[in-house]
Amino acid sequence: MRNFRKIAAYTIVDLVHHKSFYVMLTISIFFVLLLKGCYKGDYMVNGQHISSNMVAWNASIIAFHIIAAGTLLIATLLSLGAFKRDKDDGSSTYILSKPVSRFEYVAGKIAGLWVVSFLFMFVLHLTITIITYFNTGGVMPGYLAASLLCSLNVLFMVLMVSLLSLVLHDFAAAFLSVGIVAISFISDTIDKVAHSDLLKSAMASSNEHLSIWRVVWPKVCSLQFFAESLIDKSQPHQIGPLHPSINILICIVIVAFALVWRFEKEEL
Repeated sequence: MRNFRKIAAYTIVDLVHHKSFYVMLTISIFFVLLLKGCYKGDYMVNGQHISSNMVAWNASIIAFHIIAAGTLLIATLLSLGAFKRDKDDGSSTYILSKPVSRFEYVAGKIAGLWVVSFLFMFVLHLTITIITYFNTGGVMPGYLAASLLCSLNVLFMVLMVSLLSLVLHDFAAAFLSVGIVAISFISDTIDKVAHSDLLKSAMASSNEHLSIWRVVWPKVCSLQFFAESLIDKSQPHQIGPLHPSINILICIVIVAFALVWRFEKEEL
């Protein structure tokens, strides 16, 4: 654990000392602060009066999903080529020349990337919570807990990008990783809309068949939908027989095992 903590701390320091990290965080917080305009005033939609509190609630839910999805892109940028950079500048050779196993090195490196990526997301979600409190006088229970749950998606993205960047060029690794997540968002969103109250009656006579992808494909979007249910206390939409958190945990274990196995064969 001592080696693990040292490598994780080294990775965190290495990431946050770059000015580009703070530039991305500052720009993201600036765009989040632009939502303050949605929290003031009343609105009329189709002749019906909608209070500012209701608009603020919906705006916060939308912001939650945008931030959670956007953080996956940030995690991709931070993780892309992380192991190759250490190899090129000799950091990995220096670290592994000491009594440090390759497993400890990989685990510490992934932990550092995960912590920085998650904190990026958590700070933005915390900003939304603060804006909501000061503009509506109320808090959104479960908002930060939902953010913690979405950290599983961030960990999965960090692992997948790190694995693919070891065997593919950076562009191909990023494209494939984002593509896997994009398929999850598209398919899960379509399934949720198709099973909404608006279309449920039209599909009542159709038989629902479980597809293989509902079991094995990473349910990144479904986990975000489940996290949303922690905020609005609604009935979560579940795709397939496995809970999305279990699905993501299984994917994390598989990708982590593949990453360690692949790095064991890496020549330094």
